[in-house]
Amino acid sequence: MTRELDAIVAARSRLRGRSIRSIADALAAAAARWRDDPEVRTELARTTDLSPAMLDAVLPLGAEPIDADALVELHAREGQAHGPAVIAHVLASNVPALAVPAITLSCLAGAAVVVKSGRADRVSAPAFARAVAEVDPDLGATILATYWPHEATDAERAVLAAVDVVTITGTNQAIAAVSRRTNARVVAHGARTSVALMGDHAADAEVAALALDVARYEQRGCLSPTSVFVDGDVHEFARRVLAALDAAAATLPVPQSTTARAARRVALETVRFAGATVLECGGGAVVLGGAPGVVDDALSGRTLAVRPFESDSLEHFRRGEIECIGIDGAMRIGEGFFQDHGVSRICPVGRMQRPRIDWPRGQRPALGSLFRDGSEPRIQVES
Repeated sequence: MTRELDAIVAARSRLRGRSIRSIADALAAAAARWRDDPEVRTELARTTDLSPAMLDAVLPLGAEPIDADALVELHAREGQAHGPAVIAHVLASNVPALAVPAITLSCLAGAAVVVKSGRADRVSAPAFARAVAEVDPDLGATILATYWPHEATDAERAVLAAVDVVTITGTNQAIAAVSRRTNARVVAHGARTSVALMGDHAADAEVAALALDVARYEQRGCLSPTSVFVDGDVHEFARRVLAALDAAAATLPVPQSTTARAARRVALETVRFAGATVLECGGGAVVLGGAPGVVDDALSGRTLAVRPFESDSLEHFRRGEIECIGIDGAMRIGEGFFQDHGVSRICPVGRMQRPRIDWPRGQRPALGSLFRDGSEPRIQVES
């Protein structure tokens, strides 16, 4: 591992003087190659319990933000003259393709980059590193895609001792464990959820878009909505969402593995025990009522809590627990309301799982956080 670290640092030194435009162009071309790599789909179907149809739907979303013009604009806003020499990313595997933006942002920062893949997705990082090397060998030589188990290993110790910045995506416990083992600056992305705010007269297309946000990635990511707060008739809206979830399953079938079905059963029995009413269909379930804390912790597997929208609807969430809020075209709420709750992204329903590359996770600047940017909290607003 020490030799590999020395090699990517040496490769970084050879990139001095390269224009941001040339790096952005290479990264965008590599993302397109990664998106079309059949090995990525084959391996992820084997390790993630995501269906081929789901992978066909979501893998393009991993490459979509890697647009050359957007990267150049992001660097112009958040880049700095002097940045970290080596950045490491310790990734979760709840959703695939987390390595693609991680590598992209590190290369844009001018750093050598080490990516430790999540257990269930050990293919995205090496596949994207390979694609970068095919497009631009010099840039590809600055990327090291690797894997080690969760517990401390010699490989992890070597990486954590060599890097200037380490980003960690995962549970709060995993973040704390890795943080204790490094003196590098830590950028942590812990467990979060997302919600939607909609009126009961939202168009059918918007309700369908919400169902798609729930279905994508099997509701495993921080951008997956787990609750919708409805201004108006909650029960009628719940019926409409249930029908939309059923329709979404026609093109994105619900996983039928033993593990997936057992997880759904446990989740639904937990929310019923918490006093909730559960309405089920072939494409998922909606939950009405119940103790919010217990219900929120249990929601998974295309299960959406439908609740009345009130002025204090978000108060039972801890500040920073909500990452994204999806809204319909009629909702009008001031940005300050969301920023005060630590929300980092507001967008129309249907786009909750499609953030731009400048998404400020945890209200921190996407690129600037790698440079120790201490600016005010950021929020991404899409119309």
